[in-house]
Amino acid sequence: MSGAIHYEVFFKKNRKSGWALVEAQDSRDAALKLAQGLLARSKDGSARVSKEVYDEDRRTFRSVAVFQGGAEAYDGGSDREEEAKLPCLTPDDLSKPHARHTIKRVLTGWLERMHALPMELLHRADLVENLEASGTELQHAVQKVAVASAREQDANVQTFVKQLNELVQKALGRVYKDARDAKLPEYPKQAKFDDIATGIFKGDKRAYTLRAAMADRLRHERKYGDKLEALLDMADNLPAAEDARNFALTEVDSYVAEVISFDAGRAALLGECKDLGETVERLTCLFDGDGKADALRLAPKAARRLAEWTHSREFDGCRAVIAQSLLKELERPARLRPSSVREEVRLARDLASRLVISSDSLLPADGLIKTFAARSARLLQPEIIDELVKNAADIDEEVSRLLLLEENLVGEANKSKLAGYVRATIGSAQADGFYVRGGGQPLERLSRLTSHQARVLKGSYPKEAKLELAGNFDALGVKIIDHSKILNMVESGDRPALDKAAALLRLATGGALPIGRCSTDAQARALRQIKSAAGVSEAQNEDGRTKLKAIHGLLQQLAAEETKVA
Repeated sequence: MSGAIHYEVFFKKNRKSGWALVEAQDSRDAALKLAQGLLARSKDGSARVSKEVYDEDRRTFRSVAVFQGGAEAYDGGSDREEEAKLPCLTPDDLSKPHARHTIKRVLTGWLERMHALPMELLHRADLVENLEASGTELQHAVQKVAVASAREQDANVQTFVKQLNELVQKALGRVYKDARDAKLPEYPKQAKFDDIATGIFKGDKRAYTLRAAMADRLRHERKYGDKLEALLDMADNLPAAEDARNFALTEVDSYVAEVISFDAGRAALLGECKDLGETVERLTCLFDGDGKADALRLAPKAARRLAEWTHSREFDGCRAVIAQSLLKELERPARLRPSSVREEVRLARDLASRLVISSDSLLPADGLIKTFAARSARLLQPEIIDELVKNAADIDEEVSRLLLLEENLVGEANKSKLAGYVRATIGSAQADGFYVRGGGQPLERLSRLTSHQARVLKGSYPKEAKLELAGNFDALGVKIIDHSKILNMVESGDRPALDKAAALLRLATGGALPIGRCSTDAQARALRQIKSAAGVSEAQNEDGRTKLKAIHGLLQQLAAEETKVA
């Protein structure tokens, strides 16, 4: 009997290169169009399209050429059969993490409909029978793996199909045979897990046997959430002896990791979350093992139970799945807190700090930094910046809100972009009107600019962006000084010359004037007062020498401040 049909497109770049599988298509027309397009783009290339028909009786694919073009004929790939090697060689290999992940990937739809796990499928005859009776589910799964493997190794798809079918039949045949021969252990719902695990450990000691017993227990639970609770009950009832405990713990960890790798299983673990931020917070608590955190207070009890195990660092399989989920959620374009940019910024900062501190081999710091850098970039979208500064009392508060954002950004490129937003804000006509010609005292407005500049200089902007932004605040300060004549007033006052010099320097060192041209102007005016006839005369008496000593200290302080923008 003939079953599934697909079309494989092969291409050879030139006479010296080998044939490679380009793609498998369900449509004949699409496959032919792809082959002809490849030939059109390469004058030395050759292409071939083969029709692959699955023979259900022989459990293999029959290949028929439907198109061939280019410089060379296709050799069918027989010379590559020796190179086509599966990473899994025995049924036991299918229970390894990578193989189970592949099973989940190619059979996700069927597994979710059955509320089953890959590990259960490998140890329950009833699930095997159901899968084989489902029609083409198994055939399609084998084909997906074969096509991917052939593409990766530049080998013939049919060879992989043959090898996969043989391996699958061995694995499924073993389950059937063990069930028929009553070799699969039973696990009554009321039985204690430590008794089951201890008995198996003292008996044949095979992980296969314990997994089968656990699969038998889980057959009574029809939903992923119920399976999760049953597995956590097993975790709470491990054998007392260390060797038997470790033997059982490894398998419980593997099973729980499979449950929470499914969307429905993770939903049962986390419960309903109001937004992406809450989802990420709960995943972070689970990775940390912080079962008492506020984020888990309203989560299902299973989350707090699992957190106790991840806290002990004994559930590495689960922590690995949680880490993958964390990165996946953080990479989503959705907002953490759609209702508030400020809350979004705060949460992003808290999560970044917490996760980087708790990072390890399962959640590398460099991967986290890259992920948060991407999320930081989304915080700098114009519409989010507009929302951030919306309803600010004045332009000065807008600048404050923008500068506050810097502490919560990751990545130099993002901080440079933020600096651009700040420059545009303080360079606007609105800023000029507020700071230069606005109400209040000039020194008050100068102090605000100085405070902003100090924040920039303490920040972690790239050096070029930092110096440019600091210069922008200084330039705006120069405008205020020129417009208000504030330094002229100090210099032309009726106080003694050395007192005026000290007053000018205190403005520069006391946070009233931005560092740069503003502070340099104040310093020049102060030196002019010191060198004036009145200043020289004052310096001759005891009181004047005391003042000069204080002025010298202010000059040293100013010199140290100016090195920050050098």
